[in-house]
Amino acid sequence: MKFIIEKGELSALTTLVHRAASNKNTIPALSGLLIEADQAKGLTMTATDMEIGIKTSTKEVEIIEEGRVLVNAHYFADFIKLLPDSTITVQLNPETAKLDITYGRSTGHINIYNDQEYPDLPLQEIKEKFSLPQKILKEGLKKTAFAAASNHFRQVFTGVLFDILPGGVLKIIASDTHRLTYYTYMMPEKDLEPFNFVIPTRTVNEILRVVEDTDEPFHISLSGNNVVFSKPDFILLSRLIEGQYPDYDQVIPDSFKTEVKINAYQLATTLERAKTMPTDDKLKIQYVQMSFNQNEVTFKTYSEIMGEIVEIIENIEIEGETDFKISFNTNYLLDIAKIYASEGEKINIKFSGPLSPALVTNPEKDNYFYVIVPLRTAN
Repeated sequence: MKFIIEKGELSALTTLVHRAASNKNTIPALSGLLIEADQAKGLTMTATDMEIGIKTSTKEVEIIEEGRVLVNAHYFADFIKLLPDSTITVQLNPETAKLDITYGRSTGHINIYNDQEYPDLPLQEIKEKFSLPQKILKEGLKKTAFAAASNHFRQVFTGVLFDILPGGVLKIIASDTHRLTYYTYMMPEKDLEPFNFVIPTRTVNEILRVVEDTDEPFHISLSGNNVVFSKPDFILLSRLIEGQYPDYDQVIPDSFKTEVKINAYQLATTLERAKTMPTDDKLKIQYVQMSFNQNEVTFKTYSEIMGEIVEIIENIEIEGETDFKISFNTNYLLDIAKIYASEGEKINIKFSGPLSPALVTNPEKDNYFYVIVPLRTAN
């Protein structure tokens, strides 16, 4: 195998793919990056740890001799990234069983693995289910995935739910049981058979690395217990999270005692300052208490160690009951506020009571919203 390629093109491919390789040493082949040179297909790279797999290719390469080789993914990617910007020649030396990488008058010699032990990605029987514009997939994941749990005894809560309902309604949902994010998109295909699946947040992160703000489609397919996200010259395969996702509609409040419209930027910056206060040693959770009075809201953050911050946001719009206090996890509310602050002026919060879930919406958009559960605090 031998090919010539620009360093930038080679680094872009390896940076994209190598993250799917295993960091563990139990099965050396799974820590490998499979490099394949083919006159018709160009240069293709594949990495997988059996939980996630990424395959991408480029034709911006000169293939001199076809072949394939398996190298350590993370070392190869780190090495290529640090090479000078120049034309690079990559060649398998059968005598030394090393991959020679020549840049200028210098050459690196990298050990190879046995590529016969490398598993094929299960792409033979994939069934395409639907497609999404890349900008919709990006928006849906960015507005939901942050609410998934990092750890939970019910594994479905560590992932993001794609729920396809009758009439071509797609709902993207994430929750850690203390908050819920909800995004809706009406697909052009109205006759899709209802189904759903849950993908790990690791898969979400990899998708967000490659998805673009375009109308070009990302194709979503299923293959056994795997989901495949693909676009030209790129395939990401992920194992699905098994288990039944709970009925998320049950946790969405439908009656409210108070509705507040507040400046999203002011809310975000207030919460950023509140976040600087150390956590309460008793509760172990950073929280902010909101209290309402006529057309203003007071935010109070307290720490036994460091002190207290009290801020007032004036000129809010409020309807319904005004004389009550409610406390939220500071980081949870801040995550939501930052999204709204990046999109518009106002944020709408509907309250059912000081101990009931609140509904947070965008007054100008109705395709996504958030449910956040308040905290029980001593004061």
